Order: sequence, then C-alpha cells, then structure tokens
Amino acid sequence: MNVPHPQDDADLLITGAHVRGHGPADVEVRDGRIRRISPAAAEPAPAAVPVLDGHGQVLLPAFVDAHSHLDKSLLGMPWYDRVPGRDLRRMVSDERELRLREDWDYVRQISRNLEVMIAAGTTRTRAFADVDLDAGIAGVEAMLEVKDRYAHAVEIQVIAFPQSGIHAHPGTEALLEQALERGADVLGGIDPSMLERDPVRNLDLLFAMAQRHGAGIDVHLHEPGPLGAFSAELIIERTLRDGMSGRVTISHPDFLGGVDHGRARDLIGRMAEAGIGLTTNVPSGGPLPPLQEMLAAGLLVGSGCDGALDSWGPLNRSDMLLKGYQMAGRYGLGTDAQLDTVYDVIATGGAALMGIEDHRIRVGAEADLVLMPGEVPVEPIVSLPRQRTVLRRGRIIARDGLMLPPGAAEPSRR
Repeated sequence: MNVPHPQDDADLLITGAHVRGHGPADVEVRDGRIRRISPAAAEPAPAAVPVLDGHGQVLLPAFVDAHSHLDKSLLGMPWYDRVPGRDLRRMVSDERELRLREDWDYVRQISRNLEVMIAAGTTRTRAFADVDLDAGIAGVEAMLEVKDRYAHAVEIQVIAFPQSGIHAHPGTEALLEQALERGADVLGGIDPSMLERDPVRNLDLLFAMAQRHGAGIDVHLHEPGPLGAFSAELIIERTLRDGMSGRVTISHPDFLGGVDHGRARDLIGRMAEAGIGLTTNVPSGGPLPPLQEMLAAGLLVGSGCDGALDSWGPLNRSDMLLKGYQMAGRYGLGTDAQLDTVYDVIATGGAALMGIEDHRIRVGAEADLVLMPGEVPVEPIVSLPRQRTVLRRGRIIARDGLMLPPGAAEPSRR
C-alpha cells in the first residue's frame, strides 16, 4: 500500500457537465485550481490540455467526511459476531480487546477504509484515532503514517480521541499530550458528564491542553436530552472564555432533539454565537437534532460516516453520498431545494469545520470534485450511482468504485 505522491497538481478541462450552482458548463482546471467556469462549449479547449467529457453528468464538490473512525474498521477481516444488548461501556471494551489481537494491523485497516472513502468521492476527512492505556498512541501514529502516504488523494485531520475516557484511566492524559506533540491536529473528548463523571474537571482539562498545543477540540456528546444540553452549555462557556471560537466541534448533537423546542432554539443560537460547529451521523433511531433550524441559525454543520463495518455495527460504510441519502430520508427532505442543502452538509459544511473556507465550485477554489451521472445536481443523492469520477486538485484519483494509483487514468487530449 505504499502509494507514491504526484509531483504537481493537474491541468484539465471538464466539458458539458451540469455544474452545481452554474448549470451546463465547461470547467477549466489549471495547477489544481478552478481557473474558468463558462457555458458549455463557449470557449475552445486550451491546447494540449486533457479533456474529461462530462455530458450527461453532474459535477459537485468532493465530499467531506467530518467525523470518521478509520482506525476501527474490520474491512477484509473475518466476520465479527456482535453480541446484542451491549451498552456503551461494553462496546468500548469489546473494541479494545479486538485491537489487541495478533492479526490487528492499524495501518492496513485504516488504509482499507480510506481507499473505500476516496473511491466514494471523499477527499477530506476528520479522523478520530483512539488513545488508551492498551494501545497508547499507536492509532495516532498509524493515522499520521497513512495521512502522509495518501496525501495525494485525501486531506486528513487527525483527532487524538480518549474513547475510554480520561479520568478513570490514569495515564491517558499524558498519552493525549504525546499524541498532540507527535502531530495530531485536534484533541477529542467524550461525554463529560455520562462517561467522565466530572464535566467541569474534564472540560477544563481539554480546553487547557488544546490551548497549550494550539489544537482544536471535538467532543463526542452521546448524552441524551437535558444531560447533553447541560454539557453543551459548559462547552459554550469555555469556548467563549478561552477565545476558541471556530475551533470547537460537538459531535452527535442528538440531545438537541431530546429537549423542548425553546431550549433547543436557545442552545442553537448560543452555539452559533460562540462559533461552535456540529457534526451529525444521522442516527437511525432516537431523536434527531433539528437540522434545518441549525443551518438557518448559521451554525457550521457537517456530517460523517462514523465507524464503517466495525465492532459497533455492520450496517455502515464510508460513503458520504449514502450518508446524504440517509439524511434526506430521515429528515423527509424531498424537494430539489431541500435535497440541495444536503450537499452543504456532506461537503461544504464539513470543509468549513476543517478550516477550509472555499470548498465550492468557483474560480480560484481547489479542484476537488466528483463527476456522476445525472440530469440535475441532486439526482445522485437519490440514485447513489456507482459510476463516480473523483478528482483531487484536478487529478483523477478514483473511478467507478475503485481508487486509482496516481497517473492511472488520464483523460483524452485535444
């Protein structure tokens, strides 16, 4: 799996595609960035520039998986029989035991999952890597290795994540410090009240550590209803106190669907004012956070595939277009305008959470794109086509469900 890096970014002309936000158009890429968007066939193709025929297809920004657990996937390993009725602590314990097996290989499993993600159209992800007393920072080190190995195809922000908690396991705090010193970009947290059992102490520790290392914070908040709302209020207070606006994310904000509408509206407004972002994996059961109200308030909202075929469950995979389909179904989004907002969550919103402000199809933006069959841009959310051409900085990195080695798929030249 030693994937070579390309030496430079690509030049390309994509012709005749239905471009999100522009209609039928030609898109010219120079040095990996979008140089021109013009009505289809309005200008001749530049000499010696490769041409990619987009007729009958739609062109979209590449997807962003803003909440992934690449280090947990069991892809390519023997089938794992999941015991029913497990609670959160049991699932965490089962997962830790699994990673101690002799046949476990972090780099191999992360790479397998990542290649599926790339082939499905994702070119950027925020990836959690577990840090605990059993594995130490092995997951973070493997993620950093894979991050460099696949840099030609995907941008990874690595999150050092204390899945088992910090305070009940002395030594975990020091491991998180090591992970950040080693190169992790973001500090993770989990359930300050329900799992850590001391939310004030826990959040003070996280915010102080993040500030020492210049890192962002991303807190898993599985806590339901009022308990989650309480922890969210503490996160808002510390974000404002420590000047961390734009650097704090709450993942799994399902608690917003478990409190009354007035409380949810107040929390949404306060999180927006504090510059806190949210990521949702669109849970299949339980209350849903009010997505459209969150977007209307100006919150940065991204989504992610979470774990994919891991010990927690077998029914997920690293495909953000599938996540968009699930989102539309769970929220009852059926009009073209409603479906179009899904792209804002599975692409542009996740990019903004990563600090990337221009993840759109516009002149000057990086050419991270997905070309798929369709008459209108929202059609792929419904049809979920396997046929996808994925571009990273203008280079084709995947086609029809397979990641390609650099230079393996060159379009024709005129």
